Amino acid sequence: MSYIIKKPDAEGIFIKRLNRFVGIGIINGREELVHIHDPGRLTELLRPGVRFFAYSKFTGKTRFYLTAVDLGDELVLVNSAIHNEIAAWLISNGYVLNGYEVVRREPHFGSGRFDLLLKSPSSDYALVEVKGVTLEENGIAKFPDAPTMRGARHMLELAKAVELGYEAHVLFLVFRTRAKLFMPNIALDPRFTEALKYAINHGVKVLAYKLVLTRDWVIIPIGQLDIKMD
Repeated sequence: MSYIIKKPDAEGIFIKRLNRFVGIGIINGREELVHIHDPGRLTELLRPGVRFFAYSKFTGKTRFYLTAVDLGDELVLVNSAIHNEIAAWLISNGYVLNGYEVVRREPHFGSGRFDLLLKSPSSDYALVEVKGVTLEENGIAKFPDAPTMRGARHMLELAKAVELGYEAHVLFLVFRTRAKLFMPNIALDPRFTEALKYAINHGVKVLAYKLVLTRDWVIIPIGQLDIKMD
């Protein structure tokens, strides 16, 4: 079983990133503004000259919406807008958290939201925060690829949810073919790493799951990765 995404209708050559959400690429021989939904740095992916795929987008300031980068030997999904849908699909089909039921997307918690609310086999409620991973170094998938105070806050809020009687999980979706192991990016963001450790010590469960995007625009679930904390 696999997850099919909408096939992009445009491709181009990346030139540079202007800011967090906008880059410039050459599409059909013209320089175009391209929306980048993923807030990470993506410096190992969005290099000048790299080939990318996008959707035509006729609203807002950009005409195109980046969805994947072609590294030659692999396609890497960079459309973080569909991470929650992919996670819900994995759970509903028993690839992770088998037996759990997706109850709601983006449930409120405190003054913010998590990504998914589940019902466990024992009928308890479980909160899930989903993080996409596109950085891979020497077979190790790492998160984050840019310091994230928001990500650290999510880990602390998951720990608080456990104190209030919920189950709580963080699910890292790894989109790199060569990844064999997952670990937090300690050197880049020690604050996030410490927050993740704190969450684990307070009962939050951590999962890392590897997926591969094919050139037929199908996402194939590969399996869980071992997690190394330091």
